[in-house]
This record gives sequence, C-alpha cells and structure tokens, in this order.
Amino acid sequence: MVAEIAGNAVPKSLLAAREALAGLKTPRPKTDAEQKLDEILHELKSSKSKAAEEAARRKLERLKARLEALKLAAGSAAATGDAKLARKVAKEIRDAARELGRALAAAGGSAGGAGLAASAGSASATAAEAKAGEQAKPQASAAAAPAPAQGNDLAALKSEAMGMLKELKKIMRKLRETGLHPNIPRKDRIEMDKMFAEAERELAGLQVAAMPAAALGPVAAALGVDLRA
Repeated sequence: MVAEIAGNAVPKSLLAAREALAGLKTPRPKTDAEQKLDEILHELKSSKSKAAEEAARRKLERLKARLEALKLAAGSAAATGDAKLARKVAKEIRDAARELGRALAAAGGSAGGAGLAASAGSASATAAEAKAGEQAKPQASAAAAPAPAQGNDLAALKSEAMGMLKELKKIMRKLRETGLHPNIPRKDRIEMDKMFAEAERELAGLQVAAMPAAALGPVAAALGVDLRA
C-alpha cells in the first residue's frame, strides 16, 4: 500500500505502527477458559442476587406482621404524649427500613445501588436533623413538621416494598403528633426527635432501593452516585 503525505512516501515504520494499532482495535476472541470463567461469574452473581431477593422477601413479610402493632403503638404515643414509646416505635421503623433497603439493593445486584440508597438517606436526613437540633433550644416550637412525603419477581417485590413504605410514612406522621404535647421533658423530646430523624433517613434510603431500575438513573445523577460501581 502506497500513501502520500505532501508528496513524500509514508515511512514503513509509520505504516507498521498504523497496522499494529488497527490490530489492537479489533477485539480478541475469548478463549474457552475465559468464556467458562465468565459463565461461572455470571452464575455466582445470579445466585447472590437471588439469595438477597429471598432475604428481602422475608424481611418484608416480618414487617407486614408487625405493621398493625406499630400503628397501634404510634396512635397511643400520639394520644398520650409518650415520647419514649414514640422513640421506640421510630427505632423499630428505622431498623426495619434499613434492613429491607439493604436487602433490596443487594437483590438488584448493584453496589452502586446500595451507595445510592445510602446517599439519598443522608441527603434526606440533613433537614430533619437540623430541625431536631432546633428542638433542643429552650425557645423551640413544641411541634415538628411532618416529613415530605428487573426481573418480574424483583419488580413485584419492589412494588410491595413501596406500598409498605407508604404505610411506614403514615406511622411516622402519627408519631410526629406526639411532639404536640407541651409537657414532654426536654431530654425525652430531644432523643425522640433524633430518632425520628434517623428513621426518616432510612425511609429515604428504602424509597430509593425500592425504585424501579429505570427510575434510578436521574436520582443517581442528582446525588452524584455511579451505578456502575
């Protein structure tokens, strides 16, 4: 092959370099051993995701069984101004939302998804924690405002988790009414509001973990999380 650059012949060394570069751009066919390794890694990833999905299902079922008891306890705390009971209910919601959110993120098979859920929870908690700090001041208001509101099997599980999330948010709104009672000791109010903030953070993380895969992209972009991780 003859090429011209400004009337001069291209040096043979340059032609050889071009041919070598072209060869590098062509993907090398995988060997049988490499293909077998890819299959093994894919099976391991699928098995891990399936196990995480089953774990998420068990956690969701346990939470369903506790739902009515949580509603009753929240109603009692709101009616009587029992800050310790309200804190206990919020703690149970926090722990359940955290466990379920992590299991759903793992079932999705993405480390980035788990990071996204954590980032969303932290971002959501900032305002709530600041509000809790204000409650600690002597002139703080007695009441806190309510928080703003794949495979077929996994998609169905996420849909159920979203339904559970709505119920847990309703319970948190009821718990917030506990703060309307003026005679709650200052220390109990501070601890209660702190636990409310923690529960809200985990609920925000659960909301992201339960989102359909197609909806995660814009959320990840807004929070600066790489879902490919």
